[in-house]
Amino acid sequence: MSIDHPPSTQMEQKLAGYWSELLGLPEIGRADHFISLGGNSLLATMLANRIEEDLGVRPTMGELFNTLGDVASLCEQLVEEQAEDGR
Repeated sequence: MSIDHPPSTQMEQKLAGYWSELLGLPEIGRADHFISLGGNSLLATMLANRIEEDLGVRPTMGELFNTLGDVASLCEQLVEEQAEDGR
């Protein structure tokens, strides 16, 4: 875990909470990879479901197998695109 680089944005903090809950880890850093921390396809599906329930967007499985910072950026982008489509 790279707690030298803690989650800094609201989205990173929200997703870090999801990861922590699913992976059973107390701290998640921005540069941590879901798979490297013990994530697998079942947990990624659970993560995707949680993101969809809470944020209304659904990243692909491949997009979730990245760093926390990258997944947070992607989710922010998806939420923004969804808001633009709803105008």
